[in-house]
Amino acid sequence: MPVLNRVVIQSISSLCAALLLAVPAQADEWGDEAGWSGFAELGAVWTTGNTESESINAKSRVRFEEEIWRHTLQLEALRRSEDSESTATRYVGGFKSDWKFRPRAYLFGAFRYERDRFSGYDYQASTSVGYGHRVIESNRTRLDMEAGVGYRQNRLEDGQRDDHAILRGALYLERRIGDNAYFGQDLLIQSNDNTEVESVTSLTANIIDQLAMRLSLTARHNSEVPEGREKTDTITAVSLVYNFW
Repeated sequence: MPVLNRVVIQSISSLCAALLLAVPAQADEWGDEAGWSGFAELGAVWTTGNTESESINAKSRVRFEEEIWRHTLQLEALRRSEDSESTATRYVGGFKSDWKFRPRAYLFGAFRYERDRFSGYDYQASTSVGYGHRVIESNRTRLDMEAGVGYRQNRLEDGQRDDHAILRGALYLERRIGDNAYFGQDLLIQSNDNTEVESVTSLTANIIDQLAMRLSLTARHNSEVPEGREKTDTITAVSLVYNFW
């Protein structure tokens, strides 16, 4: 295993252990409300004149929560074009089920599919299973951490396949910073010969009722990429968010 992967894995393990030992239990029950929840998010920019361009960034999440199960479906789409020529096209779909077998502890199964026209891959798909723990549960802060194993399929644009077993680590943080605003941080790491890291940092403020505004920064990094491709992509977006429930 490459040195970079070992360092990443050791860092994740150390961070998980430190948080689990350092943070006292604050509640014995799950804070999520039972039933349905979800949102749709849309950000778009159009320019005309000497240069005509458009950028559309859309996301949606639907979740169903009950006493021992939680199911989450996430969809994402990004499209950018300049003078009628596409410069970015990306679609992501994911589904995850959590079995809450103990207070704060759960087992998960996850599937993720990604198609990015300009990444050098035709598609990337992964299936994983593992253990999750709600490290912090309070009125203002919620932190979940996960570790697991899985299998990833990569298909290059020339049709070649590159399939590997992977180690998976994830972190989901939500911190309320006021009555109508909260900070979010999602981190996903999938590691084998290629270590893939995706970080989504967001700040959301309610406007009225079920409508909110969100500022987000998404950073994606692959340690190994096809020739001629950049290792790191970033997306900065200002979006409107509508909460279904």
